[in-house]
Amino acid sequence: MAKQKLNLQAYQKDILARLKNLAESGRAPSSSKLGIRVGNLECLVTLGEISEVLPVPEMMRVPLTHPWFMGMANVRGNLFAVTDLAAFLGNPPTTITADSRVLLVHQRFGVNAGLLVDRLIGLRNLEDMQMQKGSEAKSAWLLSRYKDTGGQHWDELDLGAVLSRNEFMQVAA
Repeated sequence: MAKQKLNLQAYQKDILARLKNLAESGRAPSSSKLGIRVGNLECLVTLGEISEVLPVPEMMRVPLTHPWFMGMANVRGNLFAVTDLAAFLGNPPTTITADSRVLLVHQRFGVNAGLLVDRLIGLRNLEDMQMQKGSEAKSAWLLSRYKDTGGQHWDELDLGAVLSRNEFMQVAA
């Protein structure tokens, strides 16, 4: 049997379409999370905390802001403040590549914010993972740590906690 070539662009489009369908239908099981790469971390994000995933849009830099603040992006006529999530969490800044994405946070948070991540990994099911107990001291934005069947560790992010931090809203340097 010949191996089928993996078309990464088609794969990403499929993930984005499934994510959009799950979010719109409200059928997303609470155990389904979006796997993302943030710096050197594999992270999980609750589908209900994001409204859309985009390729990195053109951004207007804003002078005299923190290095983690990427600038403002116009998404279909709405302005979004884009933050480099890795840099904001204290890691080295994200190098923007063709795989980089911006997660638009859900409107229920009351802010037009986008979070730059290194790349999408895909949908993950917590039922296929084991929660790690007694991990090192957790940050305010970490809910839990999981380990999948392949031994990969995943940190579940609480985007609400990230967005509610005073530092997040104070972009001026």
